[in-house]
Amino acid sequence: MSQNPESVVRAFFAEMGSGGGLIAAIDRHCADDCKWENTGLPTAPDKATMKAMMQAFIDGYAMHALVVDLITIAVSGDTVLTERIDHMDKVDGTRMMSFPLAGMFTVKAGKIVRWSDYFDPRPLLPE
Repeated sequence: MSQNPESVVRAFFAEMGSGGGLIAAIDRHCADDCKWENTGLPTAPDKATMKAMMQAFIDGYAMHALVVDLITIAVSGDTVLTERIDHMDKVDGTRMMSFPLAGMFTVKAGKIVRWSDYFDPRPLLPE
């Protein structure tokens, strides 16, 4: 895998979209001290917390994959900005939910050290 920031983020998205690859993508592409921020949701200060939060999404929604449709990507140094649509899919391929968002990733030494997503979290929150 190439170590340039854009390639790291693209590989991260590709692995999340493969069946059962959500936790593996975090393990492979995120640094141990990676910080994950989501608008309106709790912040994960490290990879262990990120994995626990992602597992909660997987369990709570019976989610098997997070398929990313990348609309725009821009890179400046070690920062990658994305505009995308994320799709939450079940094991049988049923699409549960899709939502547009913008994201920012900081990549150092081939690992994501910061992941911030900006979106309307209301579809993910209990009513």
